[in-house]
Parts: sequence; structure tokens; C-alpha cells
Amino acid sequence: MVRVTRPPNPSYTNAQVAGFYFRPCRDQDDEVILEYFRCRCGTVRKQTNRNGYSNLMQHVLHEHPDYEVVMLEATAAQTGSILNFIRHSSQNLFGWMVWIVQCNLPLSFCESREARRFFNLEPISEERLRAGMEGVVMAVERSIASELPASFGIMLDGWTHASEHYVAVFACHEINGSLKTPLLSMAPLLNEANDDLSDESHLDFLATMLPRDFGATTVNRRVATLMEVPLVGYASHRLNLAVQDDLAAHENDLAAVQALMIKLRTLTESAKLR
Repeated sequence: MVRVTRPPNPSYTNAQVAGFYFRPCRDQDDEVILEYFRCRCGTVRKQTNRNGYSNLMQHVLHEHPDYEVVMLEATAAQTGSILNFIRHSSQNLFGWMVWIVQCNLPLSFCESREARRFFNLEPISEERLRAGMEGVVMAVERSIASELPASFGIMLDGWTHASEHYVAVFACHEINGSLKTPLLSMAPLLNEANDDLSDESHLDFLATMLPRDFGATTVNRRVATLMEVPLVGYASHRLNLAVQDDLAAHENDLAAVQALMIKLRTLTESAKLR
């Protein structure tokens, strides 16, 4: 068996290479001629949409084999890529991070022989991958902190998986009239042996990492009391109960209206009201 070295991934996509070397052909009226492109060297090639960039790339590979070197020396505006501003090691680390995070894989996967065999990314250690992820977390935290106003709301969401309870905390604020809800933290609630699900434990957790809750109404009320802030969700729930109690006296009228609206769903019946 002969061991063959796998060729490295191309630095640029076919679309970027074709856009760098080719421009659409134009007629005497300066109108674009569909499916015909002129290379920098003057060669005209036809390329249909259904074939992608195969014909154009064939010309570049044959006539301009040093295209990667040429494009690396060009500006980002010319190539449509910021590749020449990014170190190769950073690109490789980013590739591993995207693969492992989006596929929910363990960090040790980057040291797997099979992973290195069937993927073109260069080998990387688990320690290097972990350090890179921690650096990304710090950068994201600084970015979120720079956008947070002096006062903002929090949204809590909790769920249980395999007897482990998790809580996610979102900030809620506006930037130029647009609602923003960045994720601030997401972690298990019970980390120590003496931790429990009481309201005091919730308050202790709030003091270290922003508010965390697991969705129980009584705990929500107690945490809001301890924090001395209004609980909007519980106030809305009380309003809903009050409205339901008030509408109970008109149940027959509401049922009649509901029955009428069901009958008017069809186009023929609704046309009689016009």
C-alpha cells in the first residue's frame, strides 16, 4: 500500500477565483452578454449558471496556476476574501471549533486518528482547542458587555435533561429601537453537593452569574421579592386570572359569538356580511 499525502484545501472558493479573474463580456452598447466572461489575460469563456464555475476554473488552473499567490498579494476588495489578513493557524483552529461545536462533539475528537484521517484540517491538540474556545468566550463576553446599557431586563429559561437541571439567562434591551436578547449564561443549577433548588440558592447564583431560575412560579415570586424588583410575568398571570374571572359571567354570550365565527369561516357565509 502506498501512502499518499492528501492535498491541502484550496484557500479560495471557486466563486472568489472566478470573480477575481473574470468579468462579464459587454457589447457595443455596454450591455452585459449573458454567459460570456473575459479573463484578465483576454480569453473569453462561456459559463452557464447550471454548471457553476467549472469552465472558468479550468481556464484559471491551466493558464494561471499561481492564482493563489497572485490573490494573496491582492487586496480584500479585489478578491472578496480577508484570507490574506488571517493566519493559517487561526483558520485551522476556527475550522475545528466550528466542526466540534456545531456537531456537538467532545473536545477530544480533534485528537482522534479517524478524524484526522478523513478530514483535511491539520492536527491540533485538545489543550489548544480548549484555549481557543476560552478566548472566543472572553471576546464574546466583552462584545456583549460593551452593548449592555446601565439597566436591562433578564429572561430565564430552564429545562431538565437526564436528571440534570439547566438554566439559561438572556439579557433584554433595545439598541436603536431594535430588541436584543443576547445569551448571558447557560449552565447546570446544581454544582456543589450542598446546592438545592430553594429561592436562597437561586439568589446566591444570581449574585455570581446573573439571574437563574428553573420556572417555578413560587420561586419566581420569592426571588423577585428578595431582589426587590417587580415580577412582570407573575403580574401578567394575575391579570389573566382576573380577566378570566370577569368573563365567566358572560360565558353564554361568548359561546354564541364563538359559534357564529365558526360558521363565518367559509367564504360563502362571510360574503353575506359585506
